[in-house]
Amino acid sequence: MTELSVGPGLDVEEAREDFLRRAESIVGAENVIRPETTEGYRDPYPLQPGRSPWPGVRPADTAEVQALVRLANETGTPMWTFSRGKNLGYGGPEPRDRSTVALDLGRMNRILEVDDRLCYAVVEPGVTFFDLYEYIQERGLKVWLSVPALGWGSVLGNALDRGYGMTPLGDHSKQICGMEVVLPDGELLRTGMGAMSGTGLGPIFQGGFGPTLDGLFTQSNLGVVTSIGLWLMPWPEVYVNGDVTVEREEDLPKLIDILTQLRREDVIQNNALCGNVVRAVTMNGPRSRWYQGEGSIPPERLEEIRQELGIGQWNAKFGIYGDKGLAERRLEIIRERFADLEGFTVNARLYEGAEGARVAYADIADQDRTQMAGVPTLKPLGTINYMAENGGHIDAAPILPARGEEVWDFYQEVKDLYTEYGFDLYIGYHLYPRHMVHVTMIYFENDNEEMLGRARDLYERLLDAARRRGYAPYRSHIDYMDRISDGFDFNDHAVRRFQERLKDAVDPAGILAPGKQGVWPARYRGGR
Repeated sequence: MTELSVGPGLDVEEAREDFLRRAESIVGAENVIRPETTEGYRDPYPLQPGRSPWPGVRPADTAEVQALVRLANETGTPMWTFSRGKNLGYGGPEPRDRSTVALDLGRMNRILEVDDRLCYAVVEPGVTFFDLYEYIQERGLKVWLSVPALGWGSVLGNALDRGYGMTPLGDHSKQICGMEVVLPDGELLRTGMGAMSGTGLGPIFQGGFGPTLDGLFTQSNLGVVTSIGLWLMPWPEVYVNGDVTVEREEDLPKLIDILTQLRREDVIQNNALCGNVVRAVTMNGPRSRWYQGEGSIPPERLEEIRQELGIGQWNAKFGIYGDKGLAERRLEIIRERFADLEGFTVNARLYEGAEGARVAYADIADQDRTQMAGVPTLKPLGTINYMAENGGHIDAAPILPARGEEVWDFYQEVKDLYTEYGFDLYIGYHLYPRHMVHVTMIYFENDNEEMLGRARDLYERLLDAARRRGYAPYRSHIDYMDRISDGFDFNDHAVRRFQERLKDAVDPAGILAPGKQGVWPARYRGGR
């Protein structure tokens, strides 16, 4: 790495210590985290054992963020920004560079506004999905959230990292409407209509006047987002949760094509979720309950488990929302599309009326159905210890075209790779109108160096297989950001070169999240 530019007469470590000492007067000594006295920040599931925790600072409001950013410029100390640090499987709160201080926005946890007439919320980074859900329930507001797999993460952070949920507004980044951003020089910016003083249009209209800026701050190191407007959905008259089970593994292409066509036609209104037998096993684990042999669970044992659990080779779930008559017709169409296919079964349950929908919250034990009803949960945490009590995982989630034959072909290659490296192939496909997220997880035992070595090798082979076909993940573990960025190579990496020009223009000191998504400031690039 090239030598960093820091404060006069200071090396990198001294500059960081100077920053931390002076930050105490901004956020209070109790909110300056030092690993030698407190836990510090690190990946809870490190792919490389033995990592040291990072120090950090915890501002309480936008003014403190501005002051910290200005101090970072003075001392030459880079900061790695996160909202809650709960992006597990992707590195959590861990920064990328040894000189970096974590900028933990978790204390900024105000819900600034929820409007259930126009259906939007305005939140700070520390607001979790549980926080927003409980706020809405306590006030009897007629809106539904979209929630991801785990509800303890940041609403804002999830949207900025292009996370997703499972209601009709499940593509969270597309629901962002207006931001407040601290720029790398400490200046405060509001995007869209919010750039106009004295207006309430910020969280209502996604455009503004001139070029739209919001996208520049998603998966970005160009600013620190301190609040966003986020669109919500109105409370539906009815909610239908349904599922499709498929008996034969080779019928996956038919399932993909029918579900995505129904989504394109807006018959199915959310991104349907499709899981395999291993996914069901992880939710009924640990693995030792089902299989104690070496290597991947063999197909014959998976078939026995499938029969024991009473599930299909493929198990898809979908949701329908809104007017009762329309919901019933939508469900009728779905049944018609699958009616003549051998080995396909459609089941569904309709919850009627606002009170009926509330009952659904209490009645639904299945975590996927709960999330499709906009209810945050922590149930998937139980899968973390699938391989061992000290368990961890890394997510591999390339984007594929929503064409059944292509999905099947890639699935076959991925299945062979998992078998080669001795892991169980977890599949949790999320199906959108034109693309799908090919979610696979690699579960491992923390600190098991042999297993971690296999996990790293498998993950890299998965990246290679995806890139060879023109696919790539939509977000990345911190250890692989450079590698995935390298794959976006059209015209000699024109997109990254442009991102670097933007970075150098707005953050010449290179103090915000160096290396985020493979975009490094100029002062780092010479040594890389």
